Amino acid sequence: MTSYIGERVRFHSLVLVVWCLFLIAGLAIVDDYGASWETVGHRLVANNTLNYVLHDDQTLLQIGADRFYGAAFAVPLLLLTERALGLEDPRQVYLARHVLTHLFFLLGGFCCYLLALRLSGDRLIALLVMLLFLLSPRLYAHSFFNSKDPVFASAFVMALLFASRAFDKDSVGAYRQCGAAAGLLVNLRIMGAVLVAVVLVFRVWAWFRAKGRERQRVAATTGVFALWGVVVLFITLPYLWGDPVERLAEYWMALANHPHIAFELFRGEMFFVTALPWDYALHWFVISQPPVTLLLGLSGLVALGLAAVGVVRRGVGAGPGRGLGGAELRFGVLLATCFALPMVAFVLLRPNTYEGWRHFYFLHGPFCLLATFVLMGARQLAARGLRKEWVGGAICALTAAGLGGVALEMAQIHPHQYLYFNFLADRKTPERLRTRYTMDYFLMATRQSYEYMLRQTPAGAINIKRKYLDTTSHNMILPAADRRRFTHDLSRDPDFYLRDPDFYLAGRDPDFYLRDPDFYSTGRGVDLWLSHQPKTPFPPVLHRIKVYNNTIMTVAAPDLSRVDPAVAAAYRALHRAATAEAPAARGGGFEVYLHGGRLAWVKEACEPEALMREFRLDLYPADAGRLPDYHRKRGYFELIARGVRFDGKCLGMARLPDFALARARLSQPGRWEVEVPL
Repeated sequence: MTSYIGERVRFHSLVLVVWCLFLIAGLAIVDDYGASWETVGHRLVANNTLNYVLHDDQTLLQIGADRFYGAAFAVPLLLLTERALGLEDPRQVYLARHVLTHLFFLLGGFCCYLLALRLSGDRLIALLVMLLFLLSPRLYAHSFFNSKDPVFASAFVMALLFASRAFDKDSVGAYRQCGAAAGLLVNLRIMGAVLVAVVLVFRVWAWFRAKGRERQRVAATTGVFALWGVVVLFITLPYLWGDPVERLAEYWMALANHPHIAFELFRGEMFFVTALPWDYALHWFVISQPPVTLLLGLSGLVALGLAAVGVVRRGVGAGPGRGLGGAELRFGVLLATCFALPMVAFVLLRPNTYEGWRHFYFLHGPFCLLATFVLMGARQLAARGLRKEWVGGAICALTAAGLGGVALEMAQIHPHQYLYFNFLADRKTPERLRTRYTMDYFLMATRQSYEYMLRQTPAGAINIKRKYLDTTSHNMILPAADRRRFTHDLSRDPDFYLRDPDFYLAGRDPDFYLRDPDFYSTGRGVDLWLSHQPKTPFPPVLHRIKVYNNTIMTVAAPDLSRVDPAVAAAYRALHRAATAEAPAARGGGFEVYLHGGRLAWVKEACEPEALMREFRLDLYPADAGRLPDYHRKRGYFELIARGVRFDGKCLGMARLPDFALARARLSQPGRWEVEVPL
């Protein structure tokens, strides 16, 4: 007996050591990740919620759908970092937020261990399941800078742990705790209602199977579960306080169909987020989960199904306490339902979603826990004749090898694990992934871009221009001295252009892409160089950040004096070719040329504002039916571009599409516009 207790203590100590190693690793690399613009928004939600609670200020609380997101985590995070710890410098604030968010993710992994231990009774199996949860590259990276999706995924596992305990104890106290956990879960994201619905279905099933006083007890525990869930949700979501019924319905509608208006690149086509293919979420799940997790999770799902079929055939589990053939199998059915139901709901309802499967990260926990059943099945096979040590050793070795490979790849692509793809995606062909899938949605590569610009400019201010999104939120993670060096002065030339891939589409034909000349060509987009010249992007790229040989962000120079002489010569050749013919139009002091299917605009005297201002190229195809609904309603398709400066001249260029155009117009918004004869 003493040796058995000692073995348990030693193994639990091993699990704690592994968990602490993850914590130490997280603390060591937390400063490698940037601050995302969404983190800034989530912090604002917490501030607005506090203003409402403390000062009854509803002005900002009722603006935007983000008011519904996770006050139960966002507010305590704000109170702890900025009120209790008194942090004021943005860098300190965001680093502290990243540490605490990651810590919550690690707690979710430990809850996975506890759940797998409850299911299997095997500490080795439980440790492997915990590692499956933690070694999810995308979820791991997001656990630093995304205080929504990984937090919800971890909270989902914690709520499952309370549900498992309630199923086992079947007491009022256990269901009260389970209801409170469910209420917090729904607070974080409305999809927490999936777990609530599944638990209620199980309770209704138990009520029908029970008789007499047993029914009363089931009804009482179910009522306690529902009551505590509603009460905790109401207390932790101040937005509901004004009009609970109406605002709860608004909460459901807003998050079930998030009002996000954007395009999503998926399998090489651009889709509006309201019209994604039926397999969008499932496809993303399959290509961005580690192979070992996919194999064990799917095998566990099959093993669970076979076990359920066997129970039905044998008629086991007639008593109300045993449910569907015992606590383990019953909880396994709950896990499978929590995993499958959201996928089925997406296929049927097609809610707005984007940026991969991050809105479905909460499925990761149930999926990893399903692996418990295949590992338990292997243990049972060992007990029937084969030596358990051999089978256990083989399982441990194969799983450890798979997890080791995942950890190695995570280290290789650090700190961009959020862009992980498995072997089912084409990771070898250059720029293949970027032309097929949305990648750096959170623009985390901005951090490395800033560091490059700082190295290139050891002293003085660095004036940068970025496409579309403000850079303020992303440079908050930098030290104060470095942060102050970056400026956005429109009165002088930028020192660097900072840009990330962005796709535009005016139809779904493969050759119908239009690319911003600010960015870089993929062979399918805007071609900004002569056919006989090296394929040099425009403006000249000084630095690329790549993952799997796919460019996710570039730093470019608007002044050719910064670039290699051969590159500058290529641009001058491009300028000569474009201006070899008479201009097609003039406007705003610019001459507009058409040459070889390209439209070029050149200004001889290049002032800073000419570079900094955005040009707009409005195109409208002769066949308007080729435009998706969004563009048909909006009208012209827009292509924004800027120029490059050399020899006192400004040059901008874009390739016109191959399809017939009804008209084309070049302009600088608010200053001038010119119709270009086609």
